[in-house]
Amino acid sequence: QNEPHITQADLEAARDKVRYGKERKSLVINPKERELVAYHEAGHTIIHLQTSLLAPLYKVSIVPRGQALGATVLLPDEDQILQSKAMLVEQLLVLMGGRAAERTFFGSTTNGASGDLDMARKIARKMVHEWGMGEKLYYEAERQDAEKEINRLLEVADQKAQEIIQVQKSNTERLAKALLEQETLTHTEVMALLDLGETGAAQKKSTSTGCLPLRV
Repeated sequence: QNEPHITQADLEAARDKVRYGKERKSLVINPKERELVAYHEAGHTIIHLQTSLLAPLYKVSIVPRGQALGATVLLPDEDQILQSKAMLVEQLLVLMGGRAAERTFFGSTTNGASGDLDMARKIARKMVHEWGMGEKLYYEAERQDAEKEINRLLEVADQKAQEIIQVQKSNTERLAKALLEQETLTHTEVMALLDLGETGAAQKKSTSTGCLPLRV
């Protein structure tokens, strides 16, 4: 406002407003819920850093936008139309990261993960019913078996997310506390916080397991 030129920050703010909704900084969130949101988003981010096929992290924030109380935002380097089964499985894993962090640090999950679960169910259902990515092709007569496979995809992602958060518990907590202090962290800030530096993306691509060497 009242600036002579449009800056890169202005463009990014406009893009975020269109994509994710207007910031709701006036929304009053009690400290306990704010803490839970921070751990929830930290869970998504930590698990994303363990993947090798998804778009890079853009930023993670606990500033409410639209209907969301926080967001872990990815930004692809280029447009991508086709998605492999392996990539979709990683998406399921990241979606389960928030509730895994909630369970680990608060002992139970909240309705804040409902959007994540809804998106995960839609992805898993399309994988099996529309994209033929199940163990076999399913037809109407085998619909019950197909639903079991959808549940299996979700359960495996949920269990693996829980295992990762347990291993990366200290990093998750470090990231959550930083979010509580700063509200929004960029990719560079997250990498610096976790002692990964700017080589993190290169390490991510070169590691055979697809996992970053995060400090436990």
